[in-house]
Order: sequence, then C-alpha cells, then structure tokens
Amino acid sequence: MNILIVDDHQENLYLLESLLRGSGHHVWSALNGAEALDILKAQGIDLIVSDILMPVMDGFQLCRKIKTDEALRTIPFIIYTATYTGPRDEAFALKIGADRFIEKPCEPEVFMAAVGEVIAASKRNGCASPAPQIEEEEALKLYSERLVRKLEQKVLEAEREIEGRQEAEKALRESEARLIAAQRLAKMGDFVWDVETGEIACSDALFELLGYDKSETIDYAKVNAEIHHPDDLAHVTQWIDASIASGKNELPPNEYRIIRKDGEMLFVRTVGTIRHRPGRKPEIFATVQDITERKRVEEERESLQSQLTQSQKMEAVGQLAGGVAHDLNNILQAMMGYTQMMIDSAHEKGEMCEEVAEIDKGIERAAALTRQLLAFSRRQVAQPRVLDMNALVENLLKMIRRVIGEHIEMEWLPGNRLGAVHADAGMLEQLLINLCVNARDAMPQGGALNIETQNVRIDSDYCASHIWAKPGRYVMLSITDTGCGMDKETLKHIFEPFFTTKQEGKGTGLGLATVYGIVKQHDGMINPYSEVGKGTTFKIYLPICEQKAEMIGQMLEGPVAGGNETILLAEDDESVRVLGARILEHAGYRIYTASNGEEAVVLFRQHSAEINLLILDVVMPKMGGREAYERIQGIRAGLPVLFSSGYSANAIHTNFVLHEGLQLIQKPYSSMMLLRTVRTVLDHRC
Repeated sequence: MNILIVDDHQENLYLLESLLRGSGHHVWSALNGAEALDILKAQGIDLIVSDILMPVMDGFQLCRKIKTDEALRTIPFIIYTATYTGPRDEAFALKIGADRFIEKPCEPEVFMAAVGEVIAASKRNGCASPAPQIEEEEALKLYSERLVRKLEQKVLEAEREIEGRQEAEKALRESEARLIAAQRLAKMGDFVWDVETGEIACSDALFELLGYDKSETIDYAKVNAEIHHPDDLAHVTQWIDASIASGKNELPPNEYRIIRKDGEMLFVRTVGTIRHRPGRKPEIFATVQDITERKRVEEERESLQSQLTQSQKMEAVGQLAGGVAHDLNNILQAMMGYTQMMIDSAHEKGEMCEEVAEIDKGIERAAALTRQLLAFSRRQVAQPRVLDMNALVENLLKMIRRVIGEHIEMEWLPGNRLGAVHADAGMLEQLLINLCVNARDAMPQGGALNIETQNVRIDSDYCASHIWAKPGRYVMLSITDTGCGMDKETLKHIFEPFFTTKQEGKGTGLGLATVYGIVKQHDGMINPYSEVGKGTTFKIYLPICEQKAEMIGQMLEGPVAGGNETILLAEDDESVRVLGARILEHAGYRIYTASNGEEAVVLFRQHSAEINLLILDVVMPKMGGREAYERIQGIRAGLPVLFSSGYSANAIHTNFVLHEGLQLIQKPYSSMMLLRTVRTVLDHRC
C-alpha cells in the first residue's frame, strides 16, 4: 500500500515511517496539508494518516479538501492527533469525512490494527466512499469553534508554561549547582571544543581536575603539548579523527593518561557527542572522569585472578602427578623387591652382582622421583611432629654449606622466640635443601645466600590483595639469593612439575614442585619474589603450633628381626602381593593372601583365631582396605593393622590413617623397611 503521512514533527514522521515500512508499505511524508496536496497530485496514494495541528494547512482543512474533491474523496483518511483529543474533536473529524480518529500516543499494535481495518473497509467499499455528513457553512462554524477552543486552551497552556519555565529555570540553577558539586565528587569535568578554531571551554570542575586556574587559557595545542600523556597522544589523536570521520554524533568512550599541571599522572575516561556543522569542522562536547583509582583496583583484580588461575592449574597438575606416582609405585615395588632378593641371594652365595646393584640404584632414583611427585601433589606420607624451625635449620647448616660451595657466602638469621610448627622434619629438610640448591645454581659465579626465620601475623587486609594468603600467625622461613633472578613469565611456571630453567640434563624440574607440595601439605603458603639480575626470595609460611617443640635428631636403626606370627596380606596388584608374601615368609611369618577387601574379610572369618596382623592395601577393587579393616574390627576388635599404598596418608579419605593413629607404609618400600615396620607394629600391639 502507498501511504501518505502528514505531520510537522520529524520524530513522529520517523516513527510512523519505520512502523509502516516495517510492515511492507510504501511511505511518503509531508510537513503540512499544503505539501500533502502536492504529493497527492503526483502520486497514487491508498491511505492518508494526518496530524491536526500543523502550519500552513492543518489536518481538519486537509481532510475537508480531500473529502470534497471528487478525485481524492475515496482515499481513506485517518486523523492521528495529540492536540485535538476531545469527544467534540473526534465527532467533527468524522463529520468532515475522516475514516478513523486515533489519539497519540498509541501502541504500535493498536495503530497497525486500525490501519488494517481502514484499508480492509476501503477495499470492501471500492470506489464508493461516504460523503461528508456536514454542509460547508456548518463545517466552517464548527471548525472556528474548534480553533477558538484550542486557542483558549493554548493561551492557558502558555501561561502555565511560563510559570513552569520560571520554576524550571530556578530548578536548573539549583541543578547546575548540584552538577558542579557532583562532578567534583565524581572527579569529573566537561568541555566544549571547537575543532575549527581549537578553542576549548572547560568547566570549573575540569580546571580543578587538571590542576589549572580558571583564568588560564587552555586550547587544543596546549592540551596536546602539556596535558595528553606523550605515550598516549597518537592513540588519542587517532580516536578523535576516526570518530569525526565516521559522521556519527557520538564520541565513543576512551581511556588514556593525562598529566596534571603539577606533574601527577591520571587515568581518565572521556566520552561525548559530536555536533557536525555544514562547511565547518564539528564541535565536540565531552566529559572527562578521573578513573585512576578504578584502574588500580582493576590491576589488583587482574593480579588476583591470575593468582587464582595459577592455583587452580597447580591443583589440577597435582592430581595428575599424584595418580601417575601411585601407578609407578606399584610397578617399582615389585622391581625393588625382586632385585633386593637377587642381591641378598648373591651375597649368601658369596657372588658379585654389580649389574643387579646398578638396577637397584636406578629403581631408588625412580622411587625418589615418585616421592617428589607425591610431595608436589600433597600425597606423600607425612609424620608430623611439633618442631622448632630454628633447631631444624641449624642441624642442616653444615650440609647446606657443603651443598652450596665455598664460592657462596651464607648468612643465618634465626628469629627470636620463634613459634613451633607441626610438621614432618624430613619434608622440611628436603624443602630447605631444594631451595638452597636452586639458589646455588642461580649463582654460578658466587654470591650471597640468606636464611632467615621470623614470627609473622597476616591480617585480612593483606589477604584481600594477596589471594595466596590466609589470615593467621605463622613461622616464616625466608631463603634469599643474589643470583640471576627470574622474570614474571618464568615465575608463573616455577612450581609446575618438570618445568626448569636449567640446561638439559642439569635438573628434573621437580625441585620447586616438591617444595610447593610440601608447603601445601602442611597447610602453609609460599610466595616467591624475583627480579632479573638482582636475585630471588622464597618466603614459606607455616602455621604456628602452640605446643612445645620436640627434640630433632637422627633415629638409630638396629638389625631387622623376623617372627613366627600369622599375617593376612591383602593387595590387588599380583606382583606386589606375591613379592610381599615371599619377603614375609622368608623372615619366618605365616601368610594368608587376598586380592581385595572382600576376600580378606572371608579369609579372616575362616582363620580369625590365628591371625596376628593385617596388611591391607588402601585402594582395592570391590572393597578397599579401610572398609575391610572396619568389618574385621567388628569381628575382632583391637587387631593390629598396617596399611600400604602408592598414595600417602594425606591423600586417603581425609587422612584417616594418621588421624586414627594407624600405621601406613608407602610404596615402593624395601624388604628391610617392610620387615622393620611389621615388627614395630607387632611389638606395639596391646
């Protein structure tokens, strides 16, 4: 359909054009009745939608002319008005021939439904259109009455508008005062920039933001020379040029740095509008807001997110490392046991077996690697005691001096009245040695190594900006070197297993991974700091324990004794199960074996009176070691038990082995370790 819209307001024209064109109609538009008549002479129009109050010729006059014109009277006519909205106005419109009277504003669905109805009615009636229901004289009379009434209404509205404008001007002055105050609070100002002349009119708040006096002149040349940060100038210029060239009225938001008159650097956010002018360069109005504090918070947030992502990645890698170590330990257990048996057999015969001894050394090295993997994944067997960190470090000083060499100067700074920690002494020694070896390797030409301990308290404010930190009281162990240092990218990866900065063949990449795992296993925290060419500091935080520290010393081990007791051994790995039975039988013990927990319970029911000790693998199919032990305890309480696992006590069902005061032997174990542990458990039974 060809539809003519007549309205002197561009906004109304735009809205109706969009609505009708969106429904598939062809649309023409006119600003008054006279323009509409010209269009009607040139175009075939199927429907007219007209406002009433318009200059030159209003909607009533247009409708009257069309409906009295034989050539045009069949065109449907819709009055669409926001001014003449009374019942008499509607009655007059219908009398002079209008097909429909619609008040603005109107919902699009309602408007389009009315258009559809008028068009449908026009098609049904064909060329026959009802003549106006009014004579010319009466029409003029009613039209005059409508105009007089509307004029009186407009006068009244004008009086009210004047009063309203006076109130508005007063409110505007108050609003301007509030705006100035708000801009100061928001650290915001505004300006108007004539791009043609370069002149800039700044608000009082912007003068304050920039640190200039209001009497000073600021033009765009001064802004570029003194205010825009030199490193951001090209970026800002490109942004402005592109915004103007786009032809749009929007100056999109942009963030960059500026320099105040006193030299302070600020981050600002600028956004505004562009007023394009024919034949001239445009005028720009924009606001400038100080976002320096927001930028600082965003940088802190990004840092915290980066720390969180790194922590999650380390946790995932730790789970993988622990699983790999568990499977390797089962394989190494059989290899270690059988090579030891071959060595023992050769010694009994007085034979040399250097090849087998070398294999045994290789197995020990592999076992050491799996222990490091378990330490990283926090699944290493822990035997925590209440320790004095100063005493532990002092016991290692001689070894550390031998490890780092004479070309490195070492300084030991013990903290006064240092708190005790609940930790595994062997793990902490391993941690300290690993860090000292790393420090040595970072100083091939010599340097200084400082080891220090302190009592520290971490509060919630510190934790808010350091995601790795937890509030509490800690013993801090600090190891600082003056070596080559590391960049930020390297620091992100140093705790990952097999990541190393050393030359190929010079390191396994597990040293710092092991340190990380030990710290986490002790509910501690580790924070590295490094600068290239200056050195590195590792700070380890272990929770303070309120108990008195135990003495630290080496345990003297005597010869291993066998026995004649009866042992029930449950192990799902056949090679490990057969090996364990052979080692124990060779030492004089009687052995029953089971491949899972269910078999172990059945065997125990059959031989409960004879069995003196249970050796149960923790993770087995059908029924694990813990459930089997609990069922056997229900049959005969107090029976000694020794758990075994390729994992560690810390990884199994919330550390139940250590929490319940039970014993665990970690794979791979030597025959001597197995026999000694079995004898210890049997000798300590109630």
